[in-house]
Amino acid sequence: MTDYGYAIDPRPADLGGGWRLRLLENGEEVGGGVFPAGPSKIAQDAAYEDALAEASAWLATRPADEEPAFLDDEGPSDDLPTRITLPKS
Repeated sequence: MTDYGYAIDPRPADLGGGWRLRLLENGEEVGGGVFPAGPSKIAQDAAYEDALAEASAWLATRPADEEPAFLDDEGPSDDLPTRITLPKS
């Protein structure tokens, strides 16, 4: 099973401040970005929100490890359904 995650770390002021995003796969960095910000709290918060949005978008695109199970009359099944009944509208 692949473990996906992220880390958002503060950047030193001499490097421009803000935040560093690290995208992680099984604990290894596979991508990321830098979100610089000015010294104000509003700028710092906005940069953090941008990093968080980027991390969330990346996580949403990661593949699921498990094959989808289909439901039949007896519960979950790995077999594709042979007949699908749609509700009448």
